[in-house]
This record gives sequence, structure tokens and C-alpha cells, in this order.
Amino acid sequence: MDIAEIYKYADQIGVLTFSTICDGEVHSRSAHFNGFDEDGIYFRTMVNKPFGKQLIETGKVTVCACSDPRVLEHNEDGIPVFTRSYTIRIIGEVRRVSANEIREKAKTNKALQTAATDIDKYPAMAEGNFIIHKAKGEIFDVDFEMECRDHKVLRTRFAFGGAKVNPAGVRITDACISCGACFEVCSFKAIQEGVPYKVISENCDDCGSCLQVCPVGAIMESLAM
Repeated sequence: MDIAEIYKYADQIGVLTFSTICDGEVHSRSAHFNGFDEDGIYFRTMVNKPFGKQLIETGKVTVCACSDPRVLEHNEDGIPVFTRSYTIRIIGEVRRVSANEIREKAKTNKALQTAATDIDKYPAMAEGNFIIHKAKGEIFDVDFEMECRDHKVLRTRFAFGGAKVNPAGVRITDACISCGACFEVCSFKAIQEGVPYKVISENCDDCGSCLQVCPVGAIMESLAM
């Protein structure tokens, strides 16, 4: 998945949640991306805002959002019902982009034209343009009712700018005795029979059911992204 595809998923949602660290606390706020190119994904804020200051201080940001705010509903019995949707999350490194660079890029990048205009409209924003130049993340596509396919989730992980990402899901080691206990208990259809059995990482939800039933401890917990 390239930067253009990642941006498309985010842009279809629109408003995203951006989180930073300040004095050991996680601070979150709503914002949006305003363009991309081969260098990364762009967003902006006023440099005097805590958001801008935290970005400058740490050089790091996480972004998360869901494609449908109604993804969690309830039926007449009060039971949660998840509608078809996807979430996006990004763990990234950022740097500031100068006003002159934004103006120059906007000449050939239509998405950055608003950012170039806002530099003149809001002077404090001139130094508040940022780019996520190195990142890893995931598109988490949900179809829990299996209306459109034969499995519940589809996880697509990505990385750009030199970042590396671990595969999703639990891992089955060579200690597996192929007893089939994990296959039987997995409601996400993320286990493939064999010697040893294997995990279909993009279908695994990390629900933990297989970990609970494996009689020989052959299944390892998933790695952080």
C-alpha cells in the first residue's frame, strides 16, 4: 500500500484524531490531512498551539479514525452490532515544512493550495505546516456479519519513509502438534490447517481464543505494530 492509497483511506473519513505526548500524558484532538506526495502526508496547525508545540518537541504523532461513526449500534435487545466499516491508524514521525516549500509544492499539488493560502490568511500557520515523513500503520476492515466475504476482518499493514512494521496477529510456532484445537475455536477463520498450523495474519483479530485452548503453548502473542 503506497502513500496515495493511505491518504485516500484517510481522506474518505475526513476528520481524524491526532495524538501527541506532553509531560507523559497523551493529548488528542481532531484535525485532518491536507495533501500528500512522495515525501509523505501533510497536515497543519498554528505553531503557537499546544498541538504545534508538542509536534516540534517530540517529532512524533499518532493518527486514528473510523470510517463510520455509527459502526457500533445496538439491536432491540441491546446487543452491540458492528456495521461494515474500517479504521485507520498511523504511528508517525513528523517534521515541519517551511512556508516557502508549501507555496512551491502547491504550484503542482492542488491539495496543498489551501495550505498555501492559509499561510497568508493566518500568519501563525506559516510555521505550522507538518509532514508525516516516516510512518507505519494499518487499515482494519470490519465485516463481522460476513455479509461481503467469508471472514470477519481484513488487516492491511503498511509502512513508508524507511519505517518497518510487524505482521498482525498471533504466531504459531514449530511446537504445534496439529491437534486442531485452535482451528475449531477461531471464529475469525484466521487459522490454516497444516503441519504446523499457520495463522492468516490479515484475518486475525488477536481475540486470544487460540491462546486459551492450545494444549502445548505453541501460540505466541502478537507483536506490537
